Amino acid sequence: MAFEFGTGFQRQVLRLCMIDEAFAQKAMEYLDVDHFTAEELGWVFKSMHAYHEQYSRRCTETPLREALRQESAERAALYSGELDAIMALEQVPEAPYLKNELREFVRRQVFAVAHNQSAKLFNAGRTDEAYDVMGAAQDQIHKITFDTVDRQWFFEELGGRYSDRIRESLNADHEVFRTGLDPLDDATGGVQKGELWVVFAYAKRCKSTWLVNMGWSATYVDCAPTVHFQLEGKGAQIAAKYDARFSQELYSDVKAGRMSVPTFRWLQEDYLRRRQLLVIRTLNDWDVSVLHLQAELSELKAQGFTPEMCILDYMDLGRSRAKVDSETQQQMNFARDFKRLLLQNDMAGWSAWQAQRPKKGAHDIEHILSSSDVADAYAKVRIVDAYGSLNATDEEMRMGTMRFFMEAHRDSPVNQIYRIENDLARVRMVTSYEKLEPTRDFADA
Repeated sequence: MAFEFGTGFQRQVLRLCMIDEAFAQKAMEYLDVDHFTAEELGWVFKSMHAYHEQYSRRCTETPLREALRQESAERAALYSGELDAIMALEQVPEAPYLKNELREFVRRQVFAVAHNQSAKLFNAGRTDEAYDVMGAAQDQIHKITFDTVDRQWFFEELGGRYSDRIRESLNADHEVFRTGLDPLDDATGGVQKGELWVVFAYAKRCKSTWLVNMGWSATYVDCAPTVHFQLEGKGAQIAAKYDARFSQELYSDVKAGRMSVPTFRWLQEDYLRRRQLLVIRTLNDWDVSVLHLQAELSELKAQGFTPEMCILDYMDLGRSRAKVDSETQQQMNFARDFKRLLLQNDMAGWSAWQAQRPKKGAHDIEHILSSSDVADAYAKVRIVDAYGSLNATDEEMRMGTMRFFMEAHRDSPVNQIYRIENDLARVRMVTSYEKLEPTRDFADA
């Protein structure tokens, strides 16, 4: 099937193949000469592909000029004119858009082929094989990307790195999100786009409340577009928690519609200023995978909403795209998929894990949960960028306080404990900036 893109777009594709080594590798893998709508464009791609097959690197102008000598005078003149037009594009300013459009084109191609194969098998009564074909295509579709490989020639690229840092410091986009813990932000640099931070705790120990507060911080403090995925429960309940957090009214009053009139009017005015900043999406199906999340993101982007922060409540409920035999592998695969989703969509992310079932008396004695207490799949900690735990005895819960233990960040082992004021009545978590000394582990108590 030929491109639906015009000549100008196709020329940019070929020019980018000459400039970007990583893009050229992907283009040679996914594209075909029949995709190009003109003979001369197809010849350029075919010549590039032959060069890549022989030398395993991108093809520049010189090899193409050499290939022209092998053609007849008439064809050489035709192909030379097209090559001149391509070389006139010194840069490709729309490269991100181009890569995204190509990715969707190739995905459609893979889907169409698999759909036809699967339909034939299904109609022939070979249903299991039909499902396998579509499952394999689904995996392939998710892996298709034209993004540049993150590879650095460290000593050679100092000037470029320094220029990038200057531009980033002047960029109005939200590259960093705060946690609300200033010492932690100072130590880690905050939550960067593409990073996945996770908090874990025993059941009913405020994981969802923490995530709502991170969503509140992203929208209220950073004024960044945020999507909050809810994988269990009702979206109306999460919306009520956000209303309580923003208004500082009692959660029970918000749910019952008893918000004070002055606060309600203030909230209306404040929300007008924050329009298009928060979407709550509930996905209660038992088999929610990263493909469901990506479908929602695509729909939101089609409506002009591009989130920069993604809250997922919570990761343990996500399912693997591929069929697996264990809960551990389900969670491992979903963690990898979610991390990749953040990178591909240029978002920062917060989520949560469940801790192992507490031992008898665990809620009576002060102790700290560490990564070894994560339920089901310990190896998840190697996938995320930062993780910590929420800790509170029953008495601390009654007193409205918790201890947040930030165990590790990808760049440093933090190992710090902070006191958190936990006002569940108003869905409000704030730090007292009191750094605590480590306490003994419950297993040693």
